[in-house]
Amino acid sequence: MAEPRGKRVLAWVQRVLPWASLAVGIVGALMMDRGPARGAIVAGVALASWFVLMLVMWLERIHEARVAAHQGDPAETAPGVRIVRGARFSTLMLVQSSIHLQLYFALPFYFSAFAGTLAQSAFMALLCLAALASLWDPLTEWLLVHTRMGLLLPAFASFAVMAAVLPGLGLSNTAALWAATGAGALALPVLVFADRVRGRRLATTIVLAVVVAAVLPVALLLGAARLVPAVPMKLVTAAVGTRRAGYEVVDATDRLARVPARLVCATAIFAPLGVRERLWHVWRHDGLVVDRILLEIRGGREDGFRTYSVKQNFGDAPAGHWSCAVETSLGQFLGERTLVIEPAS
Repeated sequence: MAEPRGKRVLAWVQRVLPWASLAVGIVGALMMDRGPARGAIVAGVALASWFVLMLVMWLERIHEARVAAHQGDPAETAPGVRIVRGARFSTLMLVQSSIHLQLYFALPFYFSAFAGTLAQSAFMALLCLAALASLWDPLTEWLLVHTRMGLLLPAFASFAVMAAVLPGLGLSNTAALWAATGAGALALPVLVFADRVRGRRLATTIVLAVVVAAVLPVALLLGAARLVPAVPMKLVTAAVGTRRAGYEVVDATDRLARVPARLVCATAIFAPLGVRERLWHVWRHDGLVVDRILLEIRGGREDGFRTYSVKQNFGDAPAGHWSCAVETSLGQFLGERTLVIEPAS
């Protein structure tokens, strides 16, 4: 007996839809508006998506119950199954689109702020993997619906987009990272809800939920901020020398034959309009921190906000490798310049 035409069309749509979604996702990522106003909208979407995800979990449970209650009927004709399946499909697509929007909105900011450290490379690898996973709908659906740890995907997406957009809305970098961590930790109530609607034990559910919710806050407390590029800022230029004119070093060098009277580190740091941040020039001698000098920056200049610091005390053994790094209060690294002072002959 031949399959009904409607069923064949539906099967064809189900096969084509992931590829169409992939194409739309790629085009959308390339053409997306990433202005401050859109950033606020995306941040709101990130929070709202958790409530939609809880709805997905609830509809998944109803769908399973309806199909199980009408085992003698084809799933497509069982009473109410089509309605529940359609609602489940719509809400799941909404969540997948939200995750995709968050990751691809934030991705260019992270590439711009990436300073090339090994720690940041690990974070960028995770971010790129998450972005790629969000492009393929069947994989995202499997992660969200059929695995507990799959909730780490929307948690990571929420963290990434909040950390990128909140500084442009007036929060400090430190406050933005903690707020982003809180947004990611919303996996806790979602995981509790998901496990309860599936009839799992409450004690087991709570333990797993606490573990998922604690991943980001504990990581931040243990210094994981160093893994995260300092979005939305980036180091535009940096130079070290012995003389300056205004905010620029006039004799930039990477080697000195004798100990100078002073060293000057001049940097230009880009930040979007609305960002007001406290950064640090961290001076190191042979890898050890010897001085931290506070910088106050304001966003908005295309060429970067220019600032400088001066180092005059070199200790009893000044020869060796000196560096001036730009870092946030939580240790996020924007870049550095190095200089060698040769030992006295």
